[in-house]
Amino acid sequence: MIRAIIFDLDGTLVHTEILKAESYAQAIQILTKGSVSQKMVLDSFGKYVGLSRAGVVNGLFEEYKKPLSEHLDGLDSEAVQERIITSRLAIYHQMLNDKTLLSSHFCQYNLELLRSVHKDNFKTVVATMSHRFEADMVIEAMGIRGKLDIILTSIDIVQGKPHPEIYLKVKEMLKMEPEECLVIEDSLHGIKAGLAAGMNVFAVTNPLTRSEVHAANVLAPSFIIDEPKELIHRVYHFIEESR
Repeated sequence: MIRAIIFDLDGTLVHTEILKAESYAQAIQILTKGSVSQKMVLDSFGKYVGLSRAGVVNGLFEEYKKPLSEHLDGLDSEAVQERIITSRLAIYHQMLNDKTLLSSHFCQYNLELLRSVHKDNFKTVVATMSHRFEADMVIEAMGIRGKLDIILTSIDIVQGKPHPEIYLKVKEMLKMEPEECLVIEDSLHGIKAGLAAGMNVFAVTNPLTRSEVHAANVLAPSFIIDEPKELIHRVYHFIEESR
């Protein structure tokens, strides 16, 4: 029987993965003086969705090492990655502070599910690889803090998704078995983390993650939702079936 619903944040409750991708793309274009275009970064960003900040930056650095090194001559790889982070965070925080922009990226149907399961007395959790500061900003903007029993971010764990640590920690805090937990994710890394924790997982895909999630073949088609308005019906049907 399902007793807890665990939501990823970025790309699941709010399309901040799109904003994150745009912030990295803008930063790298600026740092390389245009030799790497925003489109190049955006087109390749899907494979980094769901990773920790360090994982994203390391992947982007390896992918664009040559142009980054040429334009940041004299800096070692660690310093270049720090420069990417600093530049990108300045852009991303501006985006988060734009309430109109941020609210336009809320995932309406996924948030509707969260409010519904909270009302129906399921334990409701956010488990995200975002840093606490950014997660708090987004959660406050969505007005859902009072509907969450637990919020876990990257600061609460050692190993990021796709490692299952964050979901295993949720299980321990809830004092539940894995099969009593249902995870809602958007990215392949997050899906793998939930499955590795032994939990039930639904994927609600978005343009950044859809092709990779389908191609990976780690979930049965009935657990992959490409049309978010179907989410509530599909999740509640699964909950009833599992009673």
